[in-house]
Amino acid sequence: MVSDRLLSEIERQEKYLALLPKNFTFPLFNSQQALESQRRNGYRDTASAAREIVDNAMEAGAKRIDVVFDYNKSIKGKALVSSVAFIDDGSGMLPQMARYALSLGGGTHFDDPNFIGKFGFGLPNASINQTRRVEVYTRTSGKEKITMAALDVNRVKEFDQTTVEEPIHAELPEFVTKYLKQQKLKFDRGTVVVWVEPDRLTYKTGAILKEHLLDDFGVTYRNLLKKDSPPDNVRLIVEGSEVEIVDPLFLDARGRYYLAEDQGGASLRTDRTIPVKYFRDPDTGVLHFQRMEDVKEIDKEDPDLVAVGSIQLRVARLPVGFAEYKKHRSQQQTTDANRRFEIRQSRRGISFVRAGREIETVDAFPRSRRDISSGLGVYPLLQAHAYHWGAEVKFGPEFDEVFGITNDKQRVRPIEDFWRLLHSEGIDKALRDENLWQTKERARIKKERGAAVASPEPTLAEQAAAAVDTVVGKRTPVREHARAQAQAEFEAEVKRRATGVTDKTIDEVRKAFEKEQKQRPYLIDFFDDAAGAIYEPRPVGDQIVVCINRAHPFYEHLYSEVQQLGGTRAKHSFDVFLIALAKAELEMEDETAKLWFEEQRKNVWSGFLTKALRILAQMTEPLEEEEGDDAHVSAAA
Repeated sequence: MVSDRLLSEIERQEKYLALLPKNFTFPLFNSQQALESQRRNGYRDTASAAREIVDNAMEAGAKRIDVVFDYNKSIKGKALVSSVAFIDDGSGMLPQMARYALSLGGGTHFDDPNFIGKFGFGLPNASINQTRRVEVYTRTSGKEKITMAALDVNRVKEFDQTTVEEPIHAELPEFVTKYLKQQKLKFDRGTVVVWVEPDRLTYKTGAILKEHLLDDFGVTYRNLLKKDSPPDNVRLIVEGSEVEIVDPLFLDARGRYYLAEDQGGASLRTDRTIPVKYFRDPDTGVLHFQRMEDVKEIDKEDPDLVAVGSIQLRVARLPVGFAEYKKHRSQQQTTDANRRFEIRQSRRGISFVRAGREIETVDAFPRSRRDISSGLGVYPLLQAHAYHWGAEVKFGPEFDEVFGITNDKQRVRPIEDFWRLLHSEGIDKALRDENLWQTKERARIKKERGAAVASPEPTLAEQAAAAVDTVVGKRTPVREHARAQAQAEFEAEVKRRATGVTDKTIDEVRKAFEKEQKQRPYLIDFFDDAAGAIYEPRPVGDQIVVCINRAHPFYEHLYSEVQQLGGTRAKHSFDVFLIALAKAELEMEDETAKLWFEEQRKNVWSGFLTKALRILAQMTEPLEEEEGDDAHVSAAA
């Protein structure tokens, strides 16, 4: 007996087949379903889809590529992008070629591996991923009329429709013509690709979409923009703004956010060009990718030789503070360090660059026990410090199979031999070393910054506290029970200051110190006691000294952090708060109350804060690799 579920499935199939026309020839692709499926193809964002159009323009010999938007208004009156046009001054296309280019796989570079667009899916695939209608306007040199071909997903209604419509003669869209006029550009030859009413843009507002494309193009095409040889220059312009080079390793002096190494910029730690070959083992038939020790070993007539060439490996170190996220005094401003950090966030790992064009930054390294035992290497965990080093691999199109370049040119999938090559060249160790350097360097800097000392001049907090006494009209003296301690501390400080002083008597030193105390009745100082309280109030003559404990977690996780982040007001506010607490404790008249306050400060809330802040630090501290090479290997064994 046939189950209801199976019967309903058969009925569904019958219903589907009944919709097919009588002359249905069962083509290889179901146009309607195929296009809808392609629309869901995995382009990460609008920029990654737009790269496909830019790639095509570059291969057509374009020296200038403009991206321009048209706008309409939403219900709220906000201008939203209604069309995106890509204008290039390349060779243009013949009418039937424009039509062919809109078919999936309709490229002319399948037989030429040196072209980034050899895959032939870019124009239609990327376009319908962002819009339901794409129009291609093109003109070849010397031709009077402009040809327009279009692919409209909405018009593919019949299952057997498998052709792109016949091209027609047409004028450029009005917003494109207006832009060309504003830029004083002619359209004697070239191509204009228009995404009409795109419904899948990552950003709908023009300003944000513009910034999105400028940033992405600056990184992706960093090696192809503004070359030293003028004939090879390629210019990319988005809404009238030139795309600037953005090197995610920050080693290119022409790039945005670059800083010379001697001024605190990035440094090149590894730079190797490795001759390599891709070949088939004649005995097993397995393909291998290895270093080529001697060019003489290459036999070009060898049927098992697939490709020969070289790859370039670079590793850059970013000094502490060079690419960090720090809140600026004005939240509306973004520092260069912030922008560098944002770039590193999106480019964490190894950047793979094919024929000068970045494909992807890979952050998934071999890490399993099997990978390590197979010789693929021991790579660092990509935790916090991975933002502060950069790595890059450059290769030619002849090694596309080695790196597993996907049709959408968004991903690389290197074969295992590539990782073995990196391991044999010590690149995995170099990356681990960079992580370790970051850990040690940050610890060193933190320790240096932690060595806070009393200011030689009155601080703002000290001045503010003294000003209160002036406003009130008097300063409450240190209570009798603390006077003996205050005087003893005063005399000890006088002796310390007089030691080694030959031109003044001890009485002169004492008078100078008394005068200083009148001008500076409050002082912030520091001490170290791992078992001590957050602070100690110390009366020194007529001066109240607040000694902050640098060994307490309060100092490490809050006080010093505020100083490092540039929180001047917050730091002085902490000081005023501690002065108020110390002042209240020292001015207590009741001895019992004073002892209770001291007990609370030392053994109750200071102790509680010690434990709580240490637990909080463990909960919020990013996982970082502090182990050396041996620890890495043993942990993986």
